[in-house]
Amino acid sequence: MEIYAVFGNPILHSKSPQLFNSVFREMGIDAKYTRVRPRSAHDLTGIILSYNIKGANVTTPFKEDVIKYLNHVSDEVAEIHGVNTITNQNGKLTGYNTDHYGVVNALVNAGVTLIGRKALVLGAGPAATAAAYGLKKAGAVVHIANRTTQKAIEVGKRLNVNYIDFDEIASKLSDFEVVVSALLPNANPFSEVTIPGNLVLLDANYRPSSLSEHFKNYGCRIISGKQWLIHQAVEAFKIFTGKAPDAEIMSVAVENELTLGYLKAQWIQGIDDKKLLTDYDLLISASSYNEFKQFLNEEIGKAFGC
Repeated sequence: MEIYAVFGNPILHSKSPQLFNSVFREMGIDAKYTRVRPRSAHDLTGIILSYNIKGANVTTPFKEDVIKYLNHVSDEVAEIHGVNTITNQNGKLTGYNTDHYGVVNALVNAGVTLIGRKALVLGAGPAATAAAYGLKKAGAVVHIANRTTQKAIEVGKRLNVNYIDFDEIASKLSDFEVVVSALLPNANPFSEVTIPGNLVLLDANYRPSSLSEHFKNYGCRIISGKQWLIHQAVEAFKIFTGKAPDAEIMSVAVENELTLGYLKAQWIQGIDDKKLLTDYDLLISASSYNEFKQFLNEEIGKAFGC
C-alpha cells in the first residue's frame, strides 16, 4: 500500500483525505491518505522519508520553509516561492505548486472568463502568490494587495504583476471584476464599504468567511475555497499517480465531514510503523505525550470549535 499525507499546522480541518481516499477507492488504487502535523518544515521532510510517504501535500505554515529541504523544485516554485505538493522517488524529494491550477480552474469551471479581466488578489503569502501567478498566466490583468505593502511590492516585482496599497483597495474595488482572497476567515478590509454587485469572489476558505458573507450581502457571486481545493488536488493527484482523477467524485467527497466522536489520532514517536499512517485520521509529531495532548486539543479546538 502506498501512503500519502497532507502536512500543516493546524491540519485536522483539512478535507484532502476525503478527496484523495474517495478517488483511490473508485480507481482501485491500493493507497491511503492521512493528515500529519509536523513540528517544523525539517520534521515534515524527515517524516516523509522515515515513513516512505509516496506523496505529500503541504499547507500553512510550511509552504515556503520546506523548499530548502527538497532535492528539486519545479519551475513554477521558483517564481511562486511556495510548495504545496511533494513527491518522494527513492528518497529524492521534488516540490511542485498546484495552487495556481486550483485558482484558475475553479474560476474557469464556474464560467468566469479571465483573459483581459482585472483581478485583485488579497494577500501576499504562498497561496496568494500562486493565485496571482495563475491568473497572470491565464491572461488576467492582476493587482496584488497586502496589509504589509512591502511584501506585495516584492511579489508584484517577482511575478511582474501590479501591486496596490492596501489602504487604497476599498476606493478602487469598482475597478475590478474578479477578487481572489487568501485572507484569514475573520479578515475583511471592506467591512465599511459598499461592494459592487458584479464582482466574483473566490475565497480560499472552505467555510463562509467574514469577507465572503459581506460580498454575498451585496449580490456578488461567491466561489468557495472548496473548489480551489478540489482543482489543486486534481493536479496533485496527476503528479502523484500519473492518472487523472474524476473531479466529480472529489466534489461529492469534499462535503463529507470528519466526526469528532470517531476521530482517531496518534502520537508519532519516530517509529517506522506504516500501520499508524493507514489507521489514523491525524498523526501528530511531538516531543512528549503531554505535548501531543496539547497539540491534539489545539487541533480539535480549531477544527470543531470546541
